[in-house]
Amino acid sequence: MAYDLHIVRTEDWTEAANAPVTKQDVDTLIAGDSELAWSKTDYVDMKDDSGRGTTRYYMITWRGKSRFWWYRDQIRCSGPDDEQTAKLVQMARALNAYAVGDEGEIYPVEKKLTTAGAPPAVTVPQGRKSRPLWKQLVAAFLLGCVLLGLKILVFGK
Repeated sequence: MAYDLHIVRTEDWTEAANAPVTKQDVDTLIAGDSELAWSKTDYVDMKDDSGRGTTRYYMITWRGKSRFWWYRDQIRCSGPDDEQTAKLVQMARALNAYAVGDEGEIYPVEKKLTTAGAPPAVTVPQGRKSRPLWKQLVAAFLLGCVLLGLKILVFGK
């Protein structure tokens, strides 16, 4: 299974619906970047939440090739190489968003300094973000259940 990067406005990409990157946002991004365009031929058909209808989501081309796709509340890229990752970070910065990996890591976003006469902007690497507390508690509970099950299997009651 490919590893995806997501452009989202939340630090946890699974919560992207709380602050969506809209189609209008993507239209504005594409209009301001000559390397990006909506594909006229490549798309993904996805069922809506009710399961009754289907929505067609067109891919976003970069340098003439379909590389990214906007889906409901985020931009995604599956299995990006280093150049695509750099482009995603640039796109995230333009959208005032984050570039987040499947496992929750936030890719560096160039920080802009607003002070007049300040040195040029620098890239500040971000450390691995911790999971929300509820996810940590669920993981600890599940680990405990597995360990208890193993204990019962090995030693009996």
